[in-house]
Amino acid sequence: MQPFFKAFLDLMLPSFCLACDKPLGSAPDLLFCPDCLEKLCFIQSPLCPCCGRVYLVATGGDHHCGTCLTTPRHFTRARALFLYEELLKKVVHRFKYQGKTDCLPSFARFARNLPQLTETKKIDLIVPVPLHQSRLRERGFNQALLLARAFFPKDQRIIPNLLIRSRPTAPQTGFSGAARRTNLKNAFAVINPHRLTGKKILLVDDVFTTGTTVNECAKVLKKAGAIEVIVLTLARVTEDY
Repeated sequence: MQPFFKAFLDLMLPSFCLACDKPLGSAPDLLFCPDCLEKLCFIQSPLCPCCGRVYLVATGGDHHCGTCLTTPRHFTRARALFLYEELLKKVVHRFKYQGKTDCLPSFARFARNLPQLTETKKIDLIVPVPLHQSRLRERGFNQALLLARAFFPKDQRIIPNLLIRSRPTAPQTGFSGAARRTNLKNAFAVINPHRLTGKKILLVDDVFTTGTTVNECAKVLKKAGAIEVIVLTLARVTEDY
């Protein structure tokens, strides 16, 4: 690119870091400055092979966490791309609550060659965790659906309206584990369950916190006929061990 033309684009179409708003110039590959990029925590082993819980200070290989050993999981495994730490929280908050969807190409680029996505080739259907219609009207989009389309562009396996949220629920933030389960009880339903019979499902959401939401969704999907549910989220919370 000619220096003059690049300078013109920088002036007319500037790009900024998604996290700190630092200018990046025109058409960068990723909308993160080098400093913020270095702070993003990609998830890697050791972790729980079921829920994907990361062992930050543990030694040894992957092993099941205490929660997965004592709590029934309706999904086979859950994986996330990043730890949900302060820098990423800011970007996700802007995405969900301010409609800043310019983060999606960067997330898609991050995910392109990660094992979390390459392991999903044998999936039959990709299902985003749904929003209730009232929340969808308020927000204008379902962040889980946009993430699914970013991770799997033009993929015909994405089925937006197969799983629905049949009643409004309070935000899960601040609820205990038992309260979360009560809040989501009978909150999801399947439309056209025959489409699920014998199918392997990839369930997509933005953040894995306790796993209550995706576990309830997986329960409903399997009850409707799915033989397996795998979960993929953009991020998951950091545990103490």
